Amino acid sequence: MHKIRHLYHRYQHLISIQNVGLVVVCVVSMTWLWGSVATLQQNYTYQQQVDTNSQRIELMKLQNQNAHYMSAYYKSDEYLELAARQRLGLAKPGERLVILPSSEGIVDTSPQDSPATKSVSTVSPFAKWLEFFFGDRR
Repeated sequence: MHKIRHLYHRYQHLISIQNVGLVVVCVVSMTWLWGSVATLQQNYTYQQQVDTNSQRIELMKLQNQNAHYMSAYYKSDEYLELAARQRLGLAKPGERLVILPSSEGIVDTSPQDSPATKSVSTVSPFAKWLEFFFGDRR
């Protein structure tokens, strides 16, 4: 209790109605500012959730539309004809079916140009354009 009296006497000149009012106004302002920042943060989080859900909805709409188109395609005469040709080996009158051997064992034996073996052209790009537009004039 003695320390409180000592502090009171020491800072008595600072305690006034104006100073107490100023402290109360500062505390209220800081509380309001803290609440506003917290509300803004919460609104930002909610907006991110809304944006994410909107993107999901758009994706689902596109997937639904794609499924609708695929369903219509599978019901079409063109698909039925193509499926009959592929799976049953059917053909239109006058067409002949050609079955080619599998290409799994084929190896590419063509020579590959490596960057080190390519020749460097000394012709300027402008000369190449002239040759392209007007032909070789040699």
